[in-house]
Amino acid sequence: MVKSLVGAAIISVGLLGLGCFSAYYARSNLSLITVKGLSEKVVRSDIAEMSINFSNKQFENLDELSKKRISDKEKVLSFLKDHGITDDEIVNFSMDTSDYTEEKKGKSESGNIISTNKNRYFKSSDTFYIKTKQLEKIDVLKSDIVKLLSDDVFVKYDYNYRLTNFIDVKLGMMREASANARKNAEVFVEPQGVEIDDVAYLNQGEITIRAEDESEDVSSWQSKKDKSINKKLRLVVRAGFSIS
Repeated sequence: MVKSLVGAAIISVGLLGLGCFSAYYARSNLSLITVKGLSEKVVRSDIAEMSINFSNKQFENLDELSKKRISDKEKVLSFLKDHGITDDEIVNFSMDTSDYTEEKKGKSESGNIISTNKNRYFKSSDTFYIKTKQLEKIDVLKSDIVKLLSDDVFVKYDYNYRLTNFIDVKLGMMREASANARKNAEVFVEPQGVEIDDVAYLNQGEITIRAEDESEDVSSWQSKKDKSINKKLRLVVRAGFSIS
C-alpha cells in the first residue's frame, strides 16, 4: 500500500510538470489518470445559401413603383438563370411595400429652419433566397452581382456556407479524440513502468468551428466561419483511465 501511494505521488508530480495531467489519486487498489484528447479536422461545407435583395424608394405613386420592381425582378431572375441557378435552387421570394414621408426644410424670414412641406413616398424591398449544393455557383454570383448595379438595379446580398452533416463528422472526431486521449495517457505513464487499463469515464469537452484560416484566439461571435467554405473543427474530450 505504501509503495502504491509513493508511485502515485511520483506519477502525479511528473504529469503535472508536463501540463496534461488533470486529476490523479490512489484509493485502495484503484489508481486513475485523467487526460485530454484532441481531434482537429478541416471540413468542406456542403450547402451554400444566398439572399439577393433589390430595393426602390421615393416613388410618388404605386403604379410607377410596381413597374420598376417588376422590371428589376425580371433582371435579377435573368441574372440568376444566366449563372446556372435552377428553379429548385430558388427556395423563396419575399416582397415588402411601405410608405413614408419626407420633410422639406427651409428658412423663415427670421432665419429659423422650418418645415415647408411634407411629401408622401412609396418604397419596396424584394428578396430572392437561394440554396444550393453547388458551392461554386455562389462564388460566381458574388463576383458578378455588381453587373446588376450597372443595369439600374439597386442590389445587395448576403451569403453563408453551412455544414449539414455535422453529426457524422462529430462522431468520427470523438473516436479520434478518444484514441488520442489513450495515447497521451500511455506516453505519460510509460516512464513509470505502469500500464493503462480500462476507461473509467469519457466526457466531451469544448467543440469549436472556425474559418479555415482563423486562429484559436478568435471568439465564436467574431468568427467568419459562415463565410468560409472550408471550416476548421476542433473537439476536445476528457478521459479517465485506470492504471496498473
